Amino acid sequence: MNDIDLYFEAKPRYHQLIPNREDGLVLLALFQAYPKQEFNEDQILAVINRVYTDLGKSGQRVEYERNNQIILRLQDFFLWRDRKRKVYGFKKYGEEFCLKIHKRLSESYHPAKIERLFKGLLETLQNSLAKEPPELMIWMDDHFNSRSLELATQVEILDQQVSEAVDEFRKQIKQPQTDILQLIETISGGLEKIKQHAHELATGFHFTYDIDDLLQGMLKRPENYPLLAAINQVLQYNQDVRNHLDQVSIRIDKIKPRIREFIFEFNQREFDRKTDKFIHHLLDQTRYIRKENQPKRLVFPDDIELFQMRVAESIPRFGIVQLRDFARKAPIAPKVRTVDIARTQTMLEQSNTRLQLKSKVQGWVNTAIDVITSTGKLDFSPFFFQVLAGENGNLNIAVKTAQKLIKQCSDRRLYQVAVDENEYREPLYPNLSLWNMTISKKP
Repeated sequence: MNDIDLYFEAKPRYHQLIPNREDGLVLLALFQAYPKQEFNEDQILAVINRVYTDLGKSGQRVEYERNNQIILRLQDFFLWRDRKRKVYGFKKYGEEFCLKIHKRLSESYHPAKIERLFKGLLETLQNSLAKEPPELMIWMDDHFNSRSLELATQVEILDQQVSEAVDEFRKQIKQPQTDILQLIETISGGLEKIKQHAHELATGFHFTYDIDDLLQGMLKRPENYPLLAAINQVLQYNQDVRNHLDQVSIRIDKIKPRIREFIFEFNQREFDRKTDKFIHHLLDQTRYIRKENQPKRLVFPDDIELFQMRVAESIPRFGIVQLRDFARKAPIAPKVRTVDIARTQTMLEQSNTRLQLKSKVQGWVNTAIDVITSTGKLDFSPFFFQVLAGENGNLNIAVKTAQKLIKQCSDRRLYQVAVDENEYREPLYPNLSLWNMTISKKP
């Protein structure tokens, strides 16, 4: 990847490396018919004509020129031509191209297999790290690199299943005479099944946390620092594959509310449609009759039951009012507020203590900054014990001073912090040690 400019090199040959749809389907049909054997030009022409007929693009007037151009294009990277024997065969790139598509389309979801693979990775890693020196690089070459692609592919298959479920829903929803509710139920069930697959896959991936624990434990020993790049590669892979699994579940969670919203909108439209149809049925089928000395009377269709449209007599309704609703309510006594003097005094003392602590810390920080400004450098470790002695052994003030000073000198454009892992001790504090640290001001 670093030896060539991939974009620059692929740009003029892109359509030869990646054929168009028609050429690609012809290539796949050839590989299906003649995967490991040679074939002649007539057999190629038969496959081309069959593919173009299936695509509805057959045309006799340009057929000869079209077929020649396809064969010439495929010879660039995909097919060999033996000029003496006048036969063709697949180049390695063409075979790999077809096999990769075949593998992608034929692969399926295997959560149990994934769990076995990760369990095997964990066991082989434990055996490799038990040796002296640890054989991490051998483990990566023999086990991790060969299985990581297969593991990542399983997550991609799940994501592809989500896309296919959504595409199928969009396709079926446009079909006439479709049972929408049944279709929605089928799609929802499919998404729920995929989410269950993702949960099962995540269960198999719990071994990644055990692998992370083993590798992170190696970072605590300085002799393993040369293996830092390999350790980070495995840790990053485990994190990425778990994130991809989460994205699949999140994607499903975002799709299902939209399906439920579609169901609600469909039901609303269906209700409006049926209501409109019912009203039109009444208008078309209802008739009225009139008898002598009587008003007109509507007669509904036979399939509609009779119901009363108006009430001849209105029934009076009375509202009951309680006497208490008119009675004057007793006044509410004002709430008497009291001040807790003791609690207030305690809070005041705590506030003063915090202010004094903050003031002392800022004073020591200012002293350190003055030293750095005037001399250009501060030996922090002796200064730490100086603060500790000046505050009568108050470790809290010394630690907060160190934190604030490091934060204030974190700008790499102005200051440089150097750490030496050799310990610095003071006789007055035998149980306390620091690394040698120097803070310098950049010129």
